[in-house]
Amino acid sequence: IVACKKHQWACQRFLKDIEREGTADFPYFFDDEKARRFLFWMTQFKHTKGPLQGENIVPEPIQIFIFGNIYGWVHKDTGYRRFKKAYWQVGRKNAKTQSLACVGSYEAFANDEYMSEVYIGATKTEQAKICWNEIKAQISKCELLNVPEKKYRVAYGQIEHLKTLSKIEALSKDAGKTG
Repeated sequence: IVACKKHQWACQRFLKDIEREGTADFPYFFDDEKARRFLFWMTQFKHTKGPLQGENIVPEPIQIFIFGNIYGWVHKDTGYRRFKKAYWQVGRKNAKTQSLACVGSYEAFANDEYMSEVYIGATKTEQAKICWNEIKAQISKCELLNVPEKKYRVAYGQIEHLKTLSKIEALSKDAGKTG
């Protein structure tokens, strides 16, 4: 696989961390089940646009690596995730919005945290609404979430998980000027 130096470093860091797992100076371990849980969540959604529209999402190797790292590494004592922040930069037409929509819905719907809040931020309202609309489109076609006892509600610019009262909301710098 052709990769730049930073990608190579990320892979080397992952392999070194696997070697350090379980040692006294490294309090984290890779929980394969937690990584797979998120990746399974992604596969429950369908592509909403393009030539794959209507087909279930199948995570690409880079998505498996990135999201596996984010969700798989946990602290051995607390069980909390190792990474609290992530930065992912890819070119146009590489399913960024689709991937981040999966992250947003996972954080609000699948982690069972009571009253979690997912905010999609952007400079302009229209930009923030792109990802929010993607989440809305994905969950509307998701068999896992569309059961007789609806698990979510879309109202007042929010997507709310009814069981945990978690919410997803689009925010923008524009909205700050008007309230």
